[in-house]
Amino acid sequence: MLKLRNAIPQRFSKSGYLKLQRYISALYITGDKANENYVTLQPHLDFAGTFNDRSALEKSIRNRGLKISLERVLGKYQKYLTHHEELRRLDGEREAISQQLKTLAKAGAAAKELDELKDRGKSLRNDVKALKQILYPIEDDFIHDFLHLPNRLHANCPDTGDERLVYRHLLPENTQQVPSTSHLERNDLIHFVDNNRYYMMKQAAHFDVNSMQALARYFVKQANFLQTANPDFVRCVLMEANATPLEHYHMVKEDNLQNKLNVAYLTGGGAFESFLGAMTKLCVYSSVLPLRYVCCGRSYSRAEAKLHGPLPSLYTATQTNAVQSFMATQTADEADAQLEEILNLAADFYKALDIPFRIVYVGADMLTPSESLRASLEVYAPSLQRYVCVGRISNYSDFVSKRILLSMRREKHYDFLHLVGGPVLYTTRLIAALIEHGIPLESCKLLGSNELDTKKTFQQDLQEFKNLFK
Repeated sequence: MLKLRNAIPQRFSKSGYLKLQRYISALYITGDKANENYVTLQPHLDFAGTFNDRSALEKSIRNRGLKISLERVLGKYQKYLTHHEELRRLDGEREAISQQLKTLAKAGAAAKELDELKDRGKSLRNDVKALKQILYPIEDDFIHDFLHLPNRLHANCPDTGDERLVYRHLLPENTQQVPSTSHLERNDLIHFVDNNRYYMMKQAAHFDVNSMQALARYFVKQANFLQTANPDFVRCVLMEANATPLEHYHMVKEDNLQNKLNVAYLTGGGAFESFLGAMTKLCVYSSVLPLRYVCCGRSYSRAEAKLHGPLPSLYTATQTNAVQSFMATQTADEADAQLEEILNLAADFYKALDIPFRIVYVGADMLTPSESLRASLEVYAPSLQRYVCVGRISNYSDFVSKRILLSMRREKHYDFLHLVGGPVLYTTRLIAALIEHGIPLESCKLLGSNELDTKKTFQQDLQEFKNLFK
């Protein structure tokens, strides 16, 4: 298990999960710990860019409800800078003496003068070594707090506790009446055990797969997305790079783990974090931008389970099929345009189902530290008499790309990319809402679904699989 800092008070988020800070980061490892743990990734730490607009950073901390003292972090930063300046001064003096020794040796200087310079060089070397030992805990303490600072909020992000309606299709009927029958009553379609175990049957099972594939296909055909297949497991270093709260996913117990800090988490291939491994340390040219990917896979997130009611149901299930999107752009304006385009695509898909749904920008207190803006795709749930999230798209600006070193080469410069993405569809929640609205799953119109093409593709895939054993 990972060691946690006991001095930090326990604090629960809105989702009900305990928030704790790790004592040692897998994302940034100081030199004194390098013997026990190898450095997987060295993020770009943009101190100047983070602290240059203090008011915006303070607003982000305040509106998110984070218990972070910016004054304290800045105080540690000044102490960190002071020691680094002293270290640079000593290194500079050592370099000057080294050059002086070379010059005097070539000129045939006296042995006494050369010995004095050598003794001074040894003394400086010891001073540097001693200063580094002093600097390691100072660096570790400051960087640990720096990595917990949140992204700045987007101009469109509502304040704490608020939400902003972006789009709405149809209005729910009879909202003042007694809630309708829960989807769990349909025992012929759903066998629900608990939040971690349930079984889809008949039309529900078909819709679970078909809706996911149809939406991914719609993105590929309508917007030239590339479909990928992502891993189900993500290392802790990428979770920290995305500032994902570790309690959102299940940690995997591994035997003979070489780097005990960099443990694995079960996210599912339909999670945003599952894209990050392929993007880490990636440098691209502007001609390939924007990067646009979509992936079908499982999602094992526990983050939003308690937001949809205290009673276990498909609305609170921790695992679901999902359609995950990922986009990378050169500028912030282009990221905004990509966010708008993907919301339009998603709106077209949900409108075709002809059920009440809406798109809202959620409040800052609902965001993870890496998100600057989140658009929530919500369908009305009759049994709960409120809207539930069936998908979301987030703008991360260049916050995550700086941590995973995802950049674009521009002549001799490198610009960090702006990221947009998120799960456009959680199938289990959508199925639950459709059942409660009394809509037959087999008659739902799915944009991107073509029964003839689907059968043809299936037959081709089946034949290719059979050919492997000839």
